[in-house]
Amino acid sequence: MPVILSSPLPRLGRLAALGHFLLALLLPAAAASAQPLRIGVMAPPQLLAEPVARAAAEDCVSLLAKGFPGAFVALNPPDAQVLLILPKPAAAGVAQRLHPPRPYPTLGSAPAEFSWRWTRRGDRRRLVLTAASPEGVAAGLYALLQEKLGFRFLHPRQTVFPAHRFWPLPNSASFSGRPRFDQRGFHLHTLHPTELSEQLHDPGFPGALKDVTDYLDWLARNGQNVFQFFLLREVDRRAWPAHARRIIAYAKSRGIKCGVEISLSMLQQQSFQTITLLRPLPTYSRQVDRTLAWLFQAPWDFLTMEATMGEHLPLIGGLLPKVQAHLECEVAGRYGARLFYATHVITPDGLCTVRRPELADSGILIHTVMSYSASEPKAPVYGNQNQCFMLEAARVENARRETWYWPESSYWVCFDSSVPLLLLTYLDSRFDDMNRMAQIGTSGHLTFSSGWEWGYWLVDWSIARWSWSYGDDGKIRTITPFSRLAELFPDPALLHSWREALALQNLFLKEQELQRYLSALTPFSELPPPLATSFQPEPDFRYSWLLEQAGAPRAARVLRGPVQELECYGRLMAELCDRIDLRLAALQKTGRQPEPLPLARELATGLRVGALRAEHRAATLRALIAKRRDNVSPPESGETVSLLYLKQAARLRREALTLVKEQETRYRFPPALLAVRRPSLTAYRFGYLYPAAGLIFWEREEEQVRRERFDPLFMNIWDARRILGLESLFFR
Repeated sequence: MPVILSSPLPRLGRLAALGHFLLALLLPAAAASAQPLRIGVMAPPQLLAEPVARAAAEDCVSLLAKGFPGAFVALNPPDAQVLLILPKPAAAGVAQRLHPPRPYPTLGSAPAEFSWRWTRRGDRRRLVLTAASPEGVAAGLYALLQEKLGFRFLHPRQTVFPAHRFWPLPNSASFSGRPRFDQRGFHLHTLHPTELSEQLHDPGFPGALKDVTDYLDWLARNGQNVFQFFLLREVDRRAWPAHARRIIAYAKSRGIKCGVEISLSMLQQQSFQTITLLRPLPTYSRQVDRTLAWLFQAPWDFLTMEATMGEHLPLIGGLLPKVQAHLECEVAGRYGARLFYATHVITPDGLCTVRRPELADSGILIHTVMSYSASEPKAPVYGNQNQCFMLEAARVENARRETWYWPESSYWVCFDSSVPLLLLTYLDSRFDDMNRMAQIGTSGHLTFSSGWEWGYWLVDWSIARWSWSYGDDGKIRTITPFSRLAELFPDPALLHSWREALALQNLFLKEQELQRYLSALTPFSELPPPLATSFQPEPDFRYSWLLEQAGAPRAARVLRGPVQELECYGRLMAELCDRIDLRLAALQKTGRQPEPLPLARELATGLRVGALRAEHRAATLRALIAKRRDNVSPPESGETVSLLYLKQAARLRREALTLVKEQETRYRFPPALLAVRRPSLTAYRFGYLYPAAGLIFWEREEEQVRRERFDPLFMNIWDARRILGLESLFFR
């Protein structure tokens, strides 16, 4: 039988047919993939009837649309590929508190813990949220966006959005969150002219309510549920209550409780006063009644009371304990709000004791200051050796009254952003403190914030995120002071540089105490003894003494000690900043991390200005010591050694000023609000970054040496009358 070879033509036909068949199978999938991703936030009507849940759901729809460009995102769409399924509200009595009931009154909070579980069937993904309250639903939604989908709510005016083309989460996983404190939030220190000081007090300020609600949105998106600010004395008493009601109403729709801080009769910084101290008629108790009746035209959840006349001034509560007790009693009894007593690290007679409220049911805020923790052994603030006594007070008070920790995330006055300095040491200190307060079991963490620029948004944002504990597939996440920074810049080389910068600051600024020289002197430090008072770390000698009285051996020790250490720190930090700049340039060339790179440059600029500040301070100290010799033996011709060092200092200042002007282009609020002279309801007739804008403290130190002027009136920018507020003894 002849062998018949198969023709190639029929084989090609079969292959073509097979190809057409496979193409027909793939076309629906290809067509589906060409369709925009459809994401639905699925909320039952009962849940949407709750304002907190509805606001969060609608906000998340808007945010998801920006983070998934080209996708279709809607609330309760008829069909979607990705379903975020929200629960019905829990039945009354089902929800439990975060912590067991305490043996004293507390502000109380809705349970905010949540858990997500997601699965996939075919081309449909289902993410199911479990939460016991509208607040838990809101926290779960925002945490999903920030912790799993790459959104970064880092500043009220800046969110870093991802740019997802596809749904990025795995087919099956779980994610949960639990707050570490019942109350977690922020105190805006509006005694200082920061971003929102005017908007919170003046309803006629352009964009006032919008700016405040944007901040409340930032709090909600970061899982915070408490907000407080310090009320100012010159607020319009007719117009402001309605403004306050609008703010509180919006806050409540976002699950946020509102408080306001007032004083009994504090003189300084235009603080709001309950009583006028030298006008005893009507009686002080009657004045308290009238003030509270006016204040509670708005439904405040809590009120914080400052009981001193001012820093380093007498305690009014000690002079008038019955008046203080009356205020505490009225806030809780008549108005149904919680009363918190504001503490300070300034202690009576230096005895390291913490003042307490008059009533057992009143709460307390345990305060610490600047970039020092409550446990480190060296924290030279307000004349103290450290702040460990505040940590002990937190332990004692937490056992008998509602206790919140109240630490600073920046300090402003002559210390950090006004210089300006970016102190990464805040990250270290606040992280350590939060862990210790969680171990103690304090029910609240209220961060004392004094501005967000020059990188201080990073501190506030990190603190807000640390106030939560998150778990992935049942495993609790491990966090560090740099966890949030690492999320923004997931580059090992860059993260190593941030850690190295913190190590340099811890070594030089804290252990070797160079912070005493990098911060500028406050006017009170320059008063003659015994009027001089200590606020922040400062040198253990006066500059006038170093020029006029110190012997040569003492001057030589200053040169060998702090001057050489400042130069060493400046050199090492500058070298590190050079490496950071090279790495950022390399990342930019690769196209990686395009959006966060300007944020990294902002932080790097802050560190570089700090390096220049160290070199500048060393130069002015060298000029001061050289002037001793020049005054004794002036050169016959040519410039003095002191003048040469002052020229070096001026060159460093001009170099830093170029960086300051570059940084101002990154400010989120207008420089006209933050960095120039302007009217203000605060005691300061300028924005909080005005001293930084012209490097005023740097130039003043040069001129102090040049002119041999070391008194507080020299090149003074402070309005002593408004800051001291002596007229408030007689008039409100």
